[in-house]
Amino acid sequence: MHIIAAKAVAFGEALQTDFKTYMKKNLDNANVLAEALMNEGLVVVMGGTNNHLVLVDLRTIGLTGKEAETILDEVGITGNKNAIPHDTASPLVTSGIRFGTPAVISRGLGPKQMKEITRLIGLALKNTKNSTVKDQILGSVHEMTSQFPLCEGLH
Repeated sequence: MHIIAAKAVAFGEALQTDFKTYMKKNLDNANVLAEALMNEGLVVVMGGTNNHLVLVDLRTIGLTGKEAETILDEVGITGNKNAIPHDTASPLVTSGIRFGTPAVISRGLGPKQMKEITRLIGLALKNTKNSTVKDQILGSVHEMTSQFPLCEGLH
């Protein structure tokens, strides 16, 4: 019974104007993210997205999804290793990385910040062994997240 009630609440929220606005922002920012990633020289699977997720093929830059996930985690950026179409790598390693927009939208970030996040992703993936660059990226991430806290009043 509790599952039915939860679904009713979720469907009710999905009908609200605020939710539709939130989802439009997700799609808009995902498209900005996809385009900016391609401008960074990364290969976006399918050449873009039609939802809140962007999948990047890392084979052209010589990284696995697992390596990219670890590198980005070290600089405070979350991406998830993810299989790409016809992936020959193990599911525990993968050849792709996936980014989603809901967390950044919930914090209030917009297209301008998405472009900056993408620049930082590109820097991190192109400077995997450079600790100075990684420290600078982490500082930029901390600065951005302090400007857009998860909950007002929490830092």
